[in-house]
Amino acid sequence: MWFRGLLAAAGIAGLVGACALVDPVDNRYDTVSRSLAKGRNESIFLNLVRASHDYPLSFTVVSNVTPSLTNTTSLALPNFLVGPHVPSYPPGTATVTSPLFTPGRDVIFGNTTAANTTAVSTNFSVSTQETSTFYEGFLKPIDLQTLDYFIRQDYSRELLFWLFADSIELTANGRTIGMRYDPPNDYGCDRNDRRMLCLGDYLVIAIAAGLTVEELTLQTVSGAGKSGGGAQGKDSGGGSSGGAKAETTIFARFCFNPVLGERAQNQMYDRWQVMKRSFDVSLAGPKCGSHWDPVKEAQSPQSDTLNFTVGPYLFKIVPRSAYGVFEFLGTLMKAQREHGDGTQNPFVPPRREDVTQPPVLFTVPDDKNIITVLRNGGGDCFARTWFNDGDYCVPENAATTKRIFSLLAQLIAIQTAASDLSITPVVRVIQ
Repeated sequence: MWFRGLLAAAGIAGLVGACALVDPVDNRYDTVSRSLAKGRNESIFLNLVRASHDYPLSFTVVSNVTPSLTNTTSLALPNFLVGPHVPSYPPGTATVTSPLFTPGRDVIFGNTTAANTTAVSTNFSVSTQETSTFYEGFLKPIDLQTLDYFIRQDYSRELLFWLFADSIELTANGRTIGMRYDPPNDYGCDRNDRRMLCLGDYLVIAIAAGLTVEELTLQTVSGAGKSGGGAQGKDSGGGSSGGAKAETTIFARFCFNPVLGERAQNQMYDRWQVMKRSFDVSLAGPKCGSHWDPVKEAQSPQSDTLNFTVGPYLFKIVPRSAYGVFEFLGTLMKAQREHGDGTQNPFVPPRREDVTQPPVLFTVPDDKNIITVLRNGGGDCFARTWFNDGDYCVPENAATTKRIFSLLAQLIAIQTAASDLSITPVVRVIQ
């Protein structure tokens, strides 16, 4: 009877052990996913802090993560006595040898009767991204097609122009002025400009005028004797009747969208009421949707600047690279950390001391600061890192800064494709 009870107990223990062997995936997947996202954000943040201290940037990537769990369960019957015990009398002795079991015990449990071992580990591979392929893409100027990617994702156009425009050249009446925002040495102002406008002012004007990007996709035919941007000469299978190969080419240009312009003017009403006295946005250049022939213009040599015209004014924008965006944000962090004492800056026109303050976004209502970073502060942090001079924190309410983190992660992936290594923007700029 006791033997049947023992077998039943062993069976129940086996079932319980089998249930314990089930390994749920959802919790471990969630943990790994959250950990990778946190690691990515802190890696981006650390590079921004490095840039603010003029340290070289360093880029690494976690190529794969392999979480593992091993559970080994063993279950066996204990040692027990079967049948009567028969004592043995060795020759020449009158004593009984020790029994096989401890007197009074017919069943003995040992360390091999039931055992369980669990081992949990997470293996991951970290590799450097600092290769020639990475930097050829990372240092390539941002083109109009990439800018259009981010505009279509509803990033603020004002934010994008601050991040992607390294400098602006304005030519009018035979005179050219250059503007580049690089505090504390340069705030993008020309002291000889009678209107005393700075780079930030021109960005406001561009946004209020509805400056944006539009694309045109054309089928081109490559091969001897075939040229042009039309669809003539292609058969129903997508090839050409003359054996030439059909290719799809995307062209992009700056244009002005009145709807976007009016929306921006409403968002920055007070600021725009001041700015519109200095510039007439009715002089805006080509309107989005108007006819243009990109193929004809693309046959001539293309500039590596992004150009557009507004009435008699010619604007040339020198775009940043992805590396330049990191450096620009690091410069903003450094300027906030080492803000001056309020004395007149020789690089700032009279009565324009306001430009020495950190730039703000007039079309972003929830968080107007381009980047918000706290030093040696407590509270909830979206991302946290440390450097030689202390801890750094991006607070949870820094909505624009969090959007920038997302943008930087996407920008690195876009600009570092192995198949995209040209240092000159491949998207043609049509005026």
